Amino acid sequence: MQKTAKVDFYTVDIESTGLETILRDLHGTAADSSKRNVEINDDWIRLARGSLTDRGYLGDLMRISMAPAGFRADLAGKVTTINLSKDEGVAECSAFYFDFETGILTLQRNSRAASWRQLGNYFKRVADLDTDVQIKPLLRPTEMSKVRVLPILRKVHISSAVVDLMATLDNIDEGSRQLIRQAALAESPAIELVLKAGREKEATLNHAVVHEVIESWLRIHADFGDEENEIVKKIVVTGKDETGATVEFDLLRDKLFTTMRFEWVPDDEALWKTRGDEIFRAWELNKANLKRLLPK
Repeated sequence: MQKTAKVDFYTVDIESTGLETILRDLHGTAADSSKRNVEINDDWIRLARGSLTDRGYLGDLMRISMAPAGFRADLAGKVTTINLSKDEGVAECSAFYFDFETGILTLQRNSRAASWRQLGNYFKRVADLDTDVQIKPLLRPTEMSKVRVLPILRKVHISSAVVDLMATLDNIDEGSRQLIRQAALAESPAIELVLKAGREKEATLNHAVVHEVIESWLRIHADFGDEENEIVKKIVVTGKDETGATVEFDLLRDKLFTTMRFEWVPDDEALWKTRGDEIFRAWELNKANLKRLLPK
C-alpha cells in the first residue's frame, strides 16, 4: 500500500544544552532501555531507534498508546476484541532528522504518532531539563518575515475547529487559551477570531500582541493538523507596507513543508528503513533553501 505523509521543518532552541548532546546520550543507551521512555498524557513516548553520524541524527520517535485497542472485524461483520497485555499498546512512529550544524529538525507528520510539541516535551523530560525545548516551524520568508516588518497591521483573521486538547498546549498566548476554553464550554465546534484596527487612516493593531497570537495559532496548526485534517483553517494578515500599499498574507499556505511517499509493509524494520530514507531525502533536497531562512 502506497502511503503519503507531510514533512515539516522546525528550528530547535535549548538554553541549557544542545539537542545534539541529548541525542548522543540517548543513542548510547540500550535499545530496550527504560531510560528512553517518557509518559505523556497516559501514552508512552520513546526513541525507538536511530542512526548517528558526525553531521546529524536520523531517528524514529515512537508513541505507544495505552488506551484500549478496540476491535477488529472481517468483511462478514464478525467482531473480535484486540487483546493486549498490561504493558503493551498500539505503536505509531514519526521519523525525524536533526542537523547538528543548523539546528534544523525535519519531522514526519503523523497525527497518530508523536507531534512536534510532544517531541519537545519528550526531550525536555528525558534529559531532565529545567528549561523548555523551543521548537518552532519554519515559514516561507515571503510571508512571515514580511508580516513582522509591516509598519501597519490592519486585520488578522483566524478560523479554526475546536479540539479540547488545544487549551493544554504550552507556549500559546493566554488570550487564545481562554478563547479556546470558552468555545469548548459553549460546545462550539469552531472559532472565528477577527482582530481589526481602528478606522483612523494610520491606525494599527499592537504588533507584539498580534505576533504572539499568530505564533500561537501556528503552533496549534502544526500540532493538531495533518494531511487529512487541517484543524486551523485560516490565518490571514492584512496590513500596509512601507509604501502605504495594502498587502495580505496567508500564513498557512506558506508554511514550509514537503511530502514523502513510501510503501507500507507489515515489517517494522523494513518500514523504518523506507521512512528514514525518505526523511533524510527530504532534508537533503531542501537544506539549501532552509539554511537561507535562519537568522544571520
